[in-house]
Amino acid sequence: MTPYQKIYDAFLAKMLEDEWGDWSWEEVNTDWRAMLEGAIPWFKFPRVSLDRDDNGFIEDLSNEEIQILASYMKCEWLNRTILTWENVKPLYEERDFSQANLLDKFNNMLEKEEYKALKLERVYYRSIKGKPFNYGKLAGN
Repeated sequence: MTPYQKIYDAFLAKMLEDEWGDWSWEEVNTDWRAMLEGAIPWFKFPRVSLDRDDNGFIEDLSNEEIQILASYMKCEWLNRTILTWENVKPLYEERDFSQANLLDKFNNMLEKEEYKALKLERVYYRSIKGKPFNYGKLAGN
């Protein structure tokens, strides 16, 4: 069993922002769970089941699996941050599109985070327990 808090801790270690400071513990957990649920479909081929209950994942997740999920959670958070009304609203109210530059920077940051998560996944897929997969087995050797 892997409690949700393990993934949340890995997610928070990747964050510089703490938007949850004034929130209740229940609101924070609901928000983190929503981001985790949004992140899970991006993890295409985990080696363990991602079945979960109210307390966490039913199976034990490795550190690599936890880090991939945390990275995708950060992507979910960044996407939400980019699409906030405070960032989009000035595009509809002003002729000065300086806000567009900010949104462009946010989108570039999101692309970098998505790329980083994909790289983590590629390493994960090509190794088992830290050792490279023996592709020779696929050729019948």
